[in-house]
Amino acid sequence: MANTLGSVSNGKVIAQRALELLVENYNWISSGVSDFSDATARKGDSITTHIVSIQSAADYSATTGYAPADVTQTDVTVTLNQFKHTTYAINDDERTSSNINLINRFAEQAAHALGKAMVDSVLGLVTTHYASTLTVAADATTFRSIVSGGLALDNNKVPMGGRFAVLSPGNYASLLNDANIVANAQRSGDVVASGQIGTVAGIQVFGYNGLASGISKGFIAQREAIVVASRLPAIPDGVTLPGSIDVVTEPKSGLSLQVAEHYNFRLGSHERSYRILYGVGRGQTNSLVRIV
Repeated sequence: MANTLGSVSNGKVIAQRALELLVENYNWISSGVSDFSDATARKGDSITTHIVSIQSAADYSATTGYAPADVTQTDVTVTLNQFKHTTYAINDDERTSSNINLINRFAEQAAHALGKAMVDSVLGLVTTHYASTLTVAADATTFRSIVSGGLALDNNKVPMGGRFAVLSPGNYASLLNDANIVANAQRSGDVVASGQIGTVAGIQVFGYNGLASGISKGFIAQREAIVVASRLPAIPDGVTLPGSIDVVTEPKSGLSLQVAEHYNFRLGSHERSYRILYGVGRGQTNSLVRIV
């Protein structure tokens, strides 16, 4: 007797795992201001999110008391102009010639492709809209370099919290080899075992091997520098769908993908499609330092 799984399809379970791998592989994408939702939208729709400006402390006055000061919340409008999908099909000839579930095997690569598309959009923004720079020799990032990047943000009056760095493989390896990191008695065991640097001088450090040429060494930023918003494409109303459409959400980041799946009886082909609608925008431009 076959198992009954209710509304939870195997495809949805595999898609959930693929989405988790997407977020794991591109974990810095949610370090900026992110507005991820499983709500539907249309390509070209605008999403308004917000970045908060720094407020100054004031002296108490016996005359005016705790007088409120003006606060500033800046609207950032992000246009959902990127409608991306990864779709693949396995026909019966391919399926029956392998003892591996091929439709599930390619799920991770499909999610990886969507993650790379989102990251490339963010990197295109970083390359063209941020003027602050930090000079570091190629593949020579050290503990001192990260501290200097933090100092550059300090000089720009950027908040201390929510800072992160994205480094090229060579610069990440250089920092990983720095004695201040790898020989630090309080953290060396974890660093050596995992290769994950973690937080250095208040800055969460990530490595990425697909940086664009204009920022080939990396960058250091605070979360208000980058804004990313995503929605899911609207499903047609009033029609009978020849398959299933599900939504999977990664709980920590809130990022969602739409998963469409059907079997073409005439062609003998099992098709699966991962879909997302997103846009990126620049926030506080003084909150990002490009490494040059």
